[in-house]
Amino acid sequence: MTYDFGFLWQLMDEKATEKTKVWWENYLKHVIEFRGVKMADIRSSLHEWLRTEQIPEKMVPAEQVDIALQLIREKYAEDKLAGILYFQEVLIPGEMVNWKIALPRFAELFQDGYIYDWNICDWFCVRVLGPMAKKEGEACSRAIADWQSARNIWQRRASGVAFVNLAKNGDENFPGFTEMLLTACEATVKHPERFSQTGTGWVLRELWKAAPEDVLKLIESHIRFFSAEGLRYATEKMSAAEKKRLKLFWKTALKDG
Repeated sequence: MTYDFGFLWQLMDEKATEKTKVWWENYLKHVIEFRGVKMADIRSSLHEWLRTEQIPEKMVPAEQVDIALQLIREKYAEDKLAGILYFQEVLIPGEMVNWKIALPRFAELFQDGYIYDWNICDWFCVRVLGPMAKKEGEACSRAIADWQSARNIWQRRASGVAFVNLAKNGDENFPGFTEMLLTACEATVKHPERFSQTGTGWVLRELWKAAPEDVLKLIESHIRFFSAEGLRYATEKMSAAEKKRLKLFWKTALKDG
């Protein structure tokens, strides 16, 4: 099914400004094209479109999931964000997403090149994957964490970043959550790409609140894999003395090869 988004595009384009377009494209270093619509206007346009075209009333859940995925496959960042918001604010709360069916389709968004920058990746992680994992529990969470071995950098980043809002609760999420997330970080930190490093560091920073000793052990045992930026992210919430010690340890490890 291919849906005609003409009215949604009209709603968003009416609210677009050149100033917003230029700002976002500069901020994202021109890796993705923008219409120039602010997030609040994307959200209001999406919901007006859904109401006007009576999509929730006319279409069964599977068809609505198809529409949201089609939005994420569109060209402009705002269109992708509209699809993400559709999942976050309508489909997941409405229990219209079967995670066992959805996850392979989500993986295809990465593998087929529809999610290819950190902004869309992280929005998808914290607005779709994280809430779905929280709602569906351990089996769903572990299936997402298994993306740690994905060849695609953004899918691999998602294996950890999907849990940044859950990490602070550690095993309160479910027994074994902390170990699961540490295992994902052990895999992703071994990749030198900047966004593998910053993603790993971000996750460890949040997990530190729940399991500081475990996070410290991982950092020390994998210190030679960290970039300076990745280590800075990971240690952000630590004491000044601990940061200084780990930075010196990192420099020594690099020097010793």
